[in-house]
Amino acid sequence: MNRMIIWTVVAALPLVVIVVGARGERSARYPVIEKHGAVVKFPDALEQPRNGSKILVDVTGGGAGDQLSPAIEKLARFVNIYSSAGREPASVEIVAVLHGDATVAALNDAAYGAAMQTDVNPNRALIEELHAAGVRFLVCGQALSHKGFDPQQTLPEVPVAVSGLTAMVNLQSRGFAYIPLK
Repeated sequence: MNRMIIWTVVAALPLVVIVVGARGERSARYPVIEKHGAVVKFPDALEQPRNGSKILVDVTGGGAGDQLSPAIEKLARFVNIYSSAGREPASVEIVAVLHGDATVAALNDAAYGAAMQTDVNPNRALIEELHAAGVRFLVCGQALSHKGFDPQQTLPEVPVAVSGLTAMVNLQSRGFAYIPLK
């Protein structure tokens, strides 16, 4: 029993130090993607963003129909981290594969609105901004089809892949690190 208490205390201490140390000394900012994905600069921290990184983001989670998907918003943090959270900016290639419940995020306003009973796709503007910043999006053609959508109903920034499976296998074979997001 004493061991468990010691481990809990030891594990909790670094988190408290980081949180307390960050307050007042550093402020959150949005270097590339404005209003989304706030980051704090840590120029002396370990594991700095590395030039030439390749990230495959497996996006499966949806969200409330009238709200921005938390997973899409997290992509903004990835972009901002590599641009300015470390010692110096680092180049990164990010590909997000949308499938499962995230499939609807790829739809244009009309298709999204009909499916989610809302006027617009709340993810559209951020997807456009992420795309402009270099994030590449793909949507699973199989998921589109099984959910009753037509490939013509996707946003221009989100081309259709044969499947999420084939996209992820192909990207991983080209050296992309796999990061799942729900």
